[in-house]
Amino acid sequence: MPAIALAMASGILPGCGEKLVAEDESNVQLALPAWPEKGQTGDAAHGSIERRDGRGSRVRLAWDVDARPSPVTEDDLPGATQTTVAGHTALLKNGLVTWRCEKSKRLFRLETTGPRAPEIANLAAHVRCHAEPMLTNGDVPAAATSVLGPQWRFGARGRGSISWTRDDAVLTFFAAQQAAGPRDPNAARKAAPAWIAAAGLTDPAVDGARETAGPQSHPALEVRGSARLEGQPVHWAMLFWRCLQRQRSYAAIVFSQTRPDENALLSARCHG
Repeated sequence: MPAIALAMASGILPGCGEKLVAEDESNVQLALPAWPEKGQTGDAAHGSIERRDGRGSRVRLAWDVDARPSPVTEDDLPGATQTTVAGHTALLKNGLVTWRCEKSKRLFRLETTGPRAPEIANLAAHVRCHAEPMLTNGDVPAAATSVLGPQWRFGARGRGSISWTRDDAVLTFFAAQQAAGPRDPNAARKAAPAWIAAAGLTDPAVDGARETAGPQSHPALEVRGSARLEGQPVHWAMLFWRCLQRQRSYAAIVFSQTRPDENALLSARCHG
């Protein structure tokens, strides 16, 4: 049996100075260094797996449900180089590679630090992020009915989202992510179109963005604009915010044919 086939059969894979051990966790197949310190959190919808050598080197793969239908772009990681992981468009910058898997609807971030960390390209080559169909919804915020009001009705659950309706208006909360969201209004303007597409809208146009107060008094970024729903024009407003208590990033959007109800966005509850 050839050496590489024998290595794969035994679960030990070559890794540029560090032997990599094949693993299967949370619907992700990957290979990590056989280091003594291990960490693992979450589930198939939202979690991470980590290995540390105890001497300053670390490998970490994190994932979150992500409803956005498009691949990652340079706006997701400015200054990065485009590459591919498991057939997906990916971005590589220093010791970080990130990509969106459209089959499992998840965003992945693979990070390495330290002198003994294997080459990140070698680690990425062993990742299989859509081994099985995944049906979990993710960490979607609840809605405070006292803020939302009685006229709003539950609409639907999607992969990584939940929505409510009122007349012609639709409110959608998206599942939390570990990675930081947009840091300023300009970044929020660039990030908005992908989330607008996740809400089922097309032809998005951004009118403006600003800093504002978000749900539960978290600092937030508000973006406004227009788009189309099945060919009909609509107006939308959305918020990006970081939950300081849970260290998670969130996005929410409300749209209607007339001026959207921005107060509905403040009904999101990301921590207890």
